[in-house]
Amino acid sequence: MTLKTKRYNSAPITEAVIEIRLQPSTTVAPAVLQQLAESLKADFPKQAPMQFLEMGVAQQPGQALQQSFSQSIVGVRLSKTDDSRILQIRHEGFAYSHMAPYTDWATFRAEAQPLWKRYREVFPEKKLTRCALRYINRIDIPEAKIELYDYFELYPKVPEALPQQDVIAMALNLQMPQKDLHCVANLGQALGEPVKAGYISFILDIDIFRLQIEDW
Repeated sequence: MTLKTKRYNSAPITEAVIEIRLQPSTTVAPAVLQQLAESLKADFPKQAPMQFLEMGVAQQPGQALQQSFSQSIVGVRLSKTDDSRILQIRHEGFAYSHMAPYTDWATFRAEAQPLWKRYREVFPEKKLTRCALRYINRIDIPEAKIELYDYFELYPKVPEALPQQDVIAMALNLQMPQKDLHCVANLGQALGEPVKAGYISFILDIDIFRLQIEDW
């Protein structure tokens, strides 16, 4: 069976992400991830360390306030010269982002898979704990008095007992099992900052994930 897919001339996808998490590792030194990053520098010349900051405050009776601060490198963020692709390699996971303009799933998958295999060589024995495919969409609608149900199947409803005024902020989140895919879908919708004059922007965030998976 051949699946038919619809291609849009101007896809609303602002970012598509393949993310795979694994058991956190404390045995791999940051230098190992940096070495992997250096081997990818021809394709991802822009690189920056990813740092984890931890601050704490404690006070014992009769003693002065004690403050603690720690900082550690947990990975490397890599991107292409034009920022069209972003790769994050961390001790506890891998994420590959396809920024706008989006191409198609076949291209996206073909780009990410060899990068994952390179990353996996650093953590060959670690179990995978989560695999996710996420699409963040921005829908721009000409600014006017609109009804959300004219554009979306998913939308919040203002009770008729409340004043029917223009909504200036909105956030909606649903999480539902997808039994046919053995996954969970996390759907988010929000009113975003407009990026075009005279338009309203809506964010539609679709995150499909599976826990405790085999390798890719």
